[in-house]
Amino acid sequence: MIVDVHSHFFPERFLRALERDGRAYGAHVETRGAERIVWSSPRQSARIGPVFYDAAARLEALDRWGIQAQALSLSPPMLYWAPPALGAELAAVFNDDLAALCRAHPSRLVALATLPLQDVDASLAEAARAVRAGCRGLYVGTNVNGCYLDDPRFTPLWEYAQRERLPVFTHPLNNAGEDRMDRWHLANSIGNPGETALAAGRLVMGGVLDRFPHLEIVLAHGGGSLAWVAGRMDHAYAVRPECRRAIPAPPSAYLRRLYFDTITHDDRALRLLVEVAGPDRVLLGTDQPYDMADADPVGRVRRLELGSGATEAICGRTAARLLGVETGG
Repeated sequence: MIVDVHSHFFPERFLRALERDGRAYGAHVETRGAERIVWSSPRQSARIGPVFYDAAARLEALDRWGIQAQALSLSPPMLYWAPPALGAELAAVFNDDLAALCRAHPSRLVALATLPLQDVDASLAEAARAVRAGCRGLYVGTNVNGCYLDDPRFTPLWEYAQRERLPVFTHPLNNAGEDRMDRWHLANSIGNPGETALAAGRLVMGGVLDRFPHLEIVLAHGGGSLAWVAGRMDHAYAVRPECRRAIPAPPSAYLRRLYFDTITHDDRALRLLVEVAGPDRVLLGTDQPYDMADADPVGRVRRLELGSGATEAICGRTAARLLGVETGG
């Protein structure tokens, strides 16, 4: 089976709530025919068409893309811009409607809950509520208004996710250095991979994975540049004492503790990722329906000629286990 762990969706009621309640804080939804532009600030926006918010259009697209089941999540600009109370309200609307859609199509769609992480206590309450509604995992940005996920304030989130065995999908947001990447879509093509590696590096070097050994974290965009810089991080670990304070093993040892989607846009890069992380830690992803999506993710995996067992694990078997995807119907 083919399971896509990385795609984005905006429920219609969520868009209406964002337009109604977000304007006072600089967020709004601009409608241009069938297209909408979702703004959280003058600089952050997402341009979306019907396949982003219309269930029938998405199901038709799944057949066209050759995807049997797909995990749906919010995308940047997300909700960390909002005051905590509004963030919690919008997250509840998003999660309720996404979970309802996925309950209606349990063999095709899986919901990842978005959280108002500017308020960790509210996030824990919303996560528990969203899971009861049917969400199968959590979806978080790499940082929350500049605060990275290794910060002690997020310890209750990791405790909850480990205890409930909920996978946590991590997506780049408000990328470090983004103000210097304002041309040629560099904020995405270079900024997103760098931000993901930075966030993952902090989780590793900060000892989060040691404190929570059963935590299941999925990194977007092939883990960004993490696989490429793992050797450099190991060298720093060997020669710099501050790099050894929180972790007992070299950073590269932790790559097999993380999960990675396949969105590398390069067969050679994907091969390296599989070699350093292991095929049981790589999950098929598309980034649909954005224009930065991988249009042929299954073909990319098959071209690596890893053998049927590894190919099946990457294309869907591991993701189905993590997300509890129903395989019948």
